[in-house]
Amino acid sequence: MSQATAQTEDDRATVATVCLGGCSGCHMEFLNIDHDLVDLLEDVKFEASHMIVDEKGVPEADIGIAEGVVTNEENIEVAEELRENCDTVVAWGDCAALRGIMSLRNDDDPDEMIDEVYLDKADEESESPRDDVPVPALLEDARPLDEYIDVDVYIPGCPPDAEVMAHGIEALLDGEQPEIVDEKLQYD
Repeated sequence: MSQATAQTEDDRATVATVCLGGCSGCHMEFLNIDHDLVDLLEDVKFEASHMIVDEKGVPEADIGIAEGVVTNEENIEVAEELRENCDTVVAWGDCAALRGIMSLRNDDDPDEMIDEVYLDKADEESESPRDDVPVPALLEDARPLDEYIDVDVYIPGCPPDAEVMAHGIEALLDGEQPEIVDEKLQYD
């Protein structure tokens, strides 16, 4: 790591992960490394990760990992916080790396989508998030992470294979850029 700003007292590298606009499929797939997660924890401490650690912010970390596409104003804030607090930023999966399936909404009007989801398909007591309900405003288009912050490493796939994600972290710990061979690309 270029800056060991967030090394823990036990010298493990620190990792923070975030989920932007997405399905959490990358995080779910990552947990499929099963027992290898125990081995990885010998070298890594997860400071934040919505499926592993109960931490809502983005603390300082050696490696910051983002899953999902940037689809609302809150996603921009989280992405900027990730870049600011992490030495290396990784885009996990096609949504973060390429915009992915979540960008299928880009051809639709955000206001019409909100009305359809929160009003047209709801009951009589439902409220639109535009009417004083605190929901982050949708951006006009869903866009990949690197359109908002600098990204250092891309690990594509939908979701990426669990072993590929673990290999990516291990390569970064060794000071190397992860290499992903074509046969390891996964699209389920």
